Amino acid sequence: MIGIKDNSFFYKLLNRQKGFSLLELLVVIGILAVTSGFIYPQIGKWKIKRNIEKDFQVIVSTIDYLKTRSRSINGTSILYCNNSGGGVTTQTYQISSQRNDGPGAGAEWTIHPNFATNIVEESEGVSFLTGNVNVTCNNETTIFNASGNAGNLSDGAALEIEVNFMVDDVVDYQDYNAYKIRVNTATAFVEKFKYNMISEVWVDLN
Repeated sequence: MIGIKDNSFFYKLLNRQKGFSLLELLVVIGILAVTSGFIYPQIGKWKIKRNIEKDFQVIVSTIDYLKTRSRSINGTSILYCNNSGGGVTTQTYQISSQRNDGPGAGAEWTIHPNFATNIVEESEGVSFLTGNVNVTCNNETTIFNASGNAGNLSDGAALEIEVNFMVDDVVDYQDYNAYKIRVNTATAFVEKFKYNMISEVWVDLN
């Protein structure tokens, strides 16, 4: 019988299986450390950009839903935009079958006294935003009427919302995408804008 050492191929193969040296391991670890130093920050940026996109899309969808729902039930919807502390903005909504300009209504751009008793749907105080990016609203309470208009409580001001990311309390328009939403008071038409990093202007997405 021929021994394994008599077979030159297997003998050479076994002699090569000596493992890695300490120097080789250190080199591999160093390469991994340098690579991860580049990859991890990019993953973090990608997650932030994804949350910006997500919040923008869900805000637009919610506004469209409140407009449609108000008309379909001949009632009123309210979008609440609040700073819950720590720089985190929350958005919630309520939908009522009470038409805001119905009998017993107060002055224009006020909430009907029977709004609360006729609520048919609400987010139950749970914000639909991710809470991981910056969302600013000029209105804290925006009313969507069955007649098709929408505006701020008390003065009817048009709703404007911006979604972006802040670094050291300053909006970073260079490294992260940013969006702006504007709701026309008379028609509740939703205008959408995206900040162009190159030209440094807001571009209409409609």
